[in-house]
Amino acid sequence: MTGVRWWLRFLAGFAVLYGVLAGLAELDATGRFGLLILAAVLLVALAVERVLDGTGPVESARRLGFGRPGWRALLVAAAVSVLVLLVYPLVTAMTGAVFALRPGWPWLLVGIFAFHGLAEELVWRGYAFRRLRAGRSFGRAVAWTMPLVAATHIPIIISSGPAVGAAAILVAGVTALPFAHLYEGGGNTLWAPALLHTAIDSFKLVELPVAALTTFSLTLAAVSITIPLLALAVPRRVLIPRRRVRPDRAPAPEPPRPPGR
Repeated sequence: MTGVRWWLRFLAGFAVLYGVLAGLAELDATGRFGLLILAAVLLVALAVERVLDGTGPVESARRLGFGRPGWRALLVAAAVSVLVLLVYPLVTAMTGAVFALRPGWPWLLVGIFAFHGLAEELVWRGYAFRRLRAGRSFGRAVAWTMPLVAATHIPIIISSGPAVGAAAILVAGVTALPFAHLYEGGGNTLWAPALLHTAIDSFKLVELPVAALTTFSLTLAAVSITIPLLALAVPRRVLIPRRRVRPDRAPAPEPPRPPGR
C-alpha cells in the first residue's frame, strides 16, 4: 500500500506540473512568452516540492535542476547541438530551400530556451526522472520516464496528423535517454539537456519553406532521434563534475526514495 501511495503522489505532482506546462503552451507555443511560462512552471514546481517533501524554495530549486551546471556536460551538449543544427544546410542541399530567421529571433531564442529547454526539462528531468531515479538504476529510471513523455505527445497526432504525431512521440521517447544522460552527467542540472532540447526545437526560429516542409519534418525527426544519442559516447563518470566539499558543510540530502525500495 505504501508503494501505491508513493506512485499516486508522484503521478499527482506530475499531472499538476504537466497540466500547467501544456495549458500555457496552448496559449502560445511559439516561445515568445517562454520566460513567463518558465516562471509559472517553476513556481508550481516549488509548491509541489513543498507539498511532497516539505522542502524550501532554495533547496527545491536545486533539486529541480537549477544548480551549478557541469561544464563537461555543457560542452558535450553544445557539440551535439551543432550537429543537430546541420539539419538546415542538409535540407537546403537536398531541396534547394532557403531558411530565413524570423523577425525578432534573438528574443524568440531566449523564449524557446526558457520554454522548451528549461521548463520542459524541469518537468521531465528535474521532477519525473529525478524521482524515478531514486532507488532505481539509470536504465530503469529512463525506461519509466519514456512512456510518460511519449503519452503527453499523443495529442500531436490529433493536431498535426498521424505521421507528425508518431514522429514526435518517437523523438520524445528516444531522446529521454540522452537528455537523462546529460542531466545526470551535469550534476543533476537542467542546463545541458535544455541546451540540446533547444537545438531540436530551433525550427521555431526560422521561416519554413512550404515546398520543403515534409522533407524538413522527416529529416529533423531522423536527426533528432539519432544525433542526440552521440552524447552517450561520453560516459557519465567522465561528465560528472568533481567538486570540493568544504569540511564544515554536510552533504546535501538525497532525494526521497520510494518506500519499499
